[in-house]
Amino acid sequence: MIEHVKTEHKDEFEGLSDFHQEEIISKVDYLLNRGCGCGVLKL
Repeated sequence: MIEHVKTEHKDEFEGLSDFHQEEIISKVDYLLNRGCGCGVLKL
């Protein structure tokens, strides 16, 4: 997902401050890696 943002939305992403870029990356990482508790991520 981050690769998509960095390629397809490169101009907009690079126009953001370093802080905001890191915030977006962190939040996407969190959303993609957290589980709902069902255990499917452990398979």
